Amino acid sequence: MTRIYAVLFIFLLGGSNLTFAQQQFTYTQYIDNVVPMNPAWSLTRGGSEVNILGRKQWMNVEGAPSTFMANGFTSIDNINATVGFNLLSDKVAVENLTEFSLFFAKAVRLDDELYLSAAMNAGFRRYNAAYSALDPDDPTLVNSDIRENKGSIGAAVMIYIPGKFYAGVSLPRLSFEDLGTGSVNRVANYKNFYFFNIGYTHALTDEFSWDNAAVMAYTANVPLQADFSSKIWVKDALGLGFNYRTNNELGVLTSFKTGNLNIGYSYQFGFGQSKVAGFNGATHEITIGLRFGGGYSDDLRVRK
Repeated sequence: MTRIYAVLFIFLLGGSNLTFAQQQFTYTQYIDNVVPMNPAWSLTRGGSEVNILGRKQWMNVEGAPSTFMANGFTSIDNINATVGFNLLSDKVAVENLTEFSLFFAKAVRLDDELYLSAAMNAGFRRYNAAYSALDPDDPTLVNSDIRENKGSIGAAVMIYIPGKFYAGVSLPRLSFEDLGTGSVNRVANYKNFYFFNIGYTHALTDEFSWDNAAVMAYTANVPLQADFSSKIWVKDALGLGFNYRTNNELGVLTSFKTGNLNIGYSYQFGFGQSKVAGFNGATHEITIGLRFGGGYSDDLRVRK
């Protein structure tokens, strides 16, 4: 029964934090990689790229939310397009969501600097909840496990000026039925999410640049959530910044680039009403990115 109480406590904390892991907007370092939310962003980059991310909340709490993400894409230069993939594994206590999708994105030039890109994706979503594992001797948990599989499609559009600005809207996961409707955390079912992303880069001097990005996430019956990030780059090699989420969370962002490698780390913590009994839910996140056909220090190319 101890494990059952622990799981319920985790969901209580999650409910106070706007549905933590089930909120499909689950990572902090989107300022460096928007592809999981909007695949059309891949067209703002040159060459090919692979990114992985590991995220862990409440390090000392058994069953606390954890996330693994991987995505990548490659350019098809002769048609001004990209193809790629997104993978997500989201776990909390005995619940596990896995998603995989493939996408195709295409850009057209609107004027000398401005481009319009659009993306389509398709894949599957798998939700498992092993409630019977909490206490095999409890008859009330017999046959309580949940296994659901759904196909999904998605779409995204974005306008951008390479290396300077982007703004886009997306529905990366459209399922005609909600996933995880049997979850203990009833308000946090895996629903369809809509995203609005915007970002801007400004060269302060020859050695310093300033990145800014924001994202808003909406789903039915969940309050609108917004997130803001800002980062200063030194010689396009060391990045330092902060992140603020409207459910009363702050984060510190750090990044290091060398050649084709980018390593990022963020530390996110709650304050004010996001705490439960003084528990601030600190979150650690690590990202690793590899680029091919051009290093991270190269300027984003202007497409023909």
